[in-house]
Amino acid sequence: MHSNTKNHLSNEEIKKLVKINFGNDCEASDIQELKGGMFNAIYAMNRVKEGDTIVLKVGVVPGTRLLTYEQDVMPTEVECYRLIHEQTTVPVPEILTSDLTKQHIKSNYFFMTAMEGVPLSQVSGKMKRSNLDHIKAELAGYLAQLHQIKGSYYGYFTEDPERQYGTWKEAFFQMVEMILQDGKNHHVQIPFDRIRNALKTHENLLEMQNAPSLVEYDCHEGNIFVKQTGGIYHIEGIVDFERAFWGDPAADLPAAFILTDDIRKEQAFLNAYVEASEELSLFSETEVKKYLLYRMYILTIMAAETFRYGWTYGKLQGAWAKKELDKCLQELER
Repeated sequence: MHSNTKNHLSNEEIKKLVKINFGNDCEASDIQELKGGMFNAIYAMNRVKEGDTIVLKVGVVPGTRLLTYEQDVMPTEVECYRLIHEQTTVPVPEILTSDLTKQHIKSNYFFMTAMEGVPLSQVSGKMKRSNLDHIKAELAGYLAQLHQIKGSYYGYFTEDPERQYGTWKEAFFQMVEMILQDGKNHHVQIPFDRIRNALKTHENLLEMQNAPSLVEYDCHEGNIFVKQTGGIYHIEGIVDFERAFWGDPAADLPAAFILTDDIRKEQAFLNAYVEASEELSLFSETEVKKYLLYRMYILTIMAAETFRYGWTYGKLQGAWAKKELDKCLQELER
């Protein structure tokens, strides 16, 4: 996918990074750009001597026009993979080495193990309903594990104490206002007042008693890799944690089911999540309203970020996001 945020490297630059990180005798071959992503440049390659396939993820060059929350987010992903490996059995790639110094290229980067399967988005449409329901139940169990990873503050990953919030309500109000300001700065037509009013009207939904949970907030079908065994697809791994934050576990659901306007339609997922979760024993009307509130946020992001895509795709995503955002706001305004 074309995006102005991608920092493309030449094969020569990639081979140099391979030698810097794995030794002068390490040779990379069959370098291919993986074009499905919409933010970073990602390359798969073979290591000749080791006989394996690895992936290089290249961050955005500082100074590139971005949304505010997207500034320097690669350290978030590196930290998430570490926490997930240490505290869960959720299948994620292993980071082989990372470089967040910008010493060798203009951006951060890391190397990780490769997935053998394919993104769920490539096969879900032709998959049997029973198999897809099984995958959704698997996903529910993995998200329940992720949500048991706890942080010490609410909001996006940061070392800045002023952006480490003591309550989820305070953090989420700031997160929404930040994306609205981005929309204004990029001249995107968003219903700013309706969004603020919906947030204020439903602020009681943001009162949380539990500690901040790790929220992936990008666990859609394109970031879930599946692999076929015995004719049945299973989740092989989950990728892309750079948009993660510390917050309400329920916020993960609209990001995972971005095409679903009412989470109650996803019964296979909900039944499994309620069973596996230590946070949620019943999916109540309150949770339905929360889903709409967090869906409002991700749709606002999708509308605001289109400035960096090609004209055709940007226009299509923007139109869809604004249409869905209007529907979501209508529900919240009832």
